[in-house]
Amino acid sequence: MSKSVSHPAHRGAPRPFRSPNVSIARTIAGSLRAHGKFVGRVTLASGIAAGALVAVPAANAAPVSHETTTVEPAKVVEAPTLEASATPTAMLTDIKQLERAVEVQERKAEAARKAAEAKRKAAIAAKKAAEAKKKAEAEAKAYAASRQGKIDRAISVASEQIGDPYVWGATGPSSFDCSGLTQYAFSAAGIELPRVSRDQAASLPTVPNDQIQRGDLMFWGSPVYHVGIFLRWENGQAIMLHAPKPGASVREEAAWDGWFAGSTHQA
Repeated sequence: MSKSVSHPAHRGAPRPFRSPNVSIARTIAGSLRAHGKFVGRVTLASGIAAGALVAVPAANAAPVSHETTTVEPAKVVEAPTLEASATPTAMLTDIKQLERAVEVQERKAEAARKAAEAKRKAAIAAKKAAEAKKKAEAEAKAYAASRQGKIDRAISVASEQIGDPYVWGATGPSSFDCSGLTQYAFSAAGIELPRVSRDQAASLPTVPNDQIQRGDLMFWGSPVYHVGIFLRWENGQAIMLHAPKPGASVREEAAWDGWFAGSTHQA
């Protein structure tokens, strides 16, 4: 409900009027407007420079009037009053201090914003790295469980035995015969082979020699008497890993003539 209120021209006891220094007031006001800050203080600063006390009401304050008017009830928030005796120089010093304080706060706020943004980006990067690691681990696990992964593991295990001596009938872990080496390596990779080379050849499908793949087995004789692991081709020559014969050690070398291939991939 509206009600009639009366607004006095001044609050409190009257203060002595001082002759305004219009030039100073205009200079201060212009400086403040140029900075675009403390707009609400322009009127206040100008009044102080002129020697008068000016109260700047908040945006929601009712208009000041010498007459009785009818207005809606509103909360009036008045700007803080300053001593009428304040000099323009002191006022400018206070305003500059306030400007510097605002600039400091703005710099701090910007630094905080940048720090928060850097933290957010770091969190995103860490999440992506964790996801990539998890994916790589899953792929590695799947590969290790695959047939090719197992065959590669068998080759790796057999390569670790290079230099171990050939001993007839030995199946490791520090000495081997030819079939003992292949059985040991493939068993470590999760692929079971029979004990002797003749039975290993019988357990694998035969493939043409030019279709042999890394990790397939190479056999000699009929009946079979020797076995090695095919590694690669070099200048048209098959390279194998095997335990050759008594007095020799596990090694890589060019395949002997007369071999045929048994596929560990198709078994």
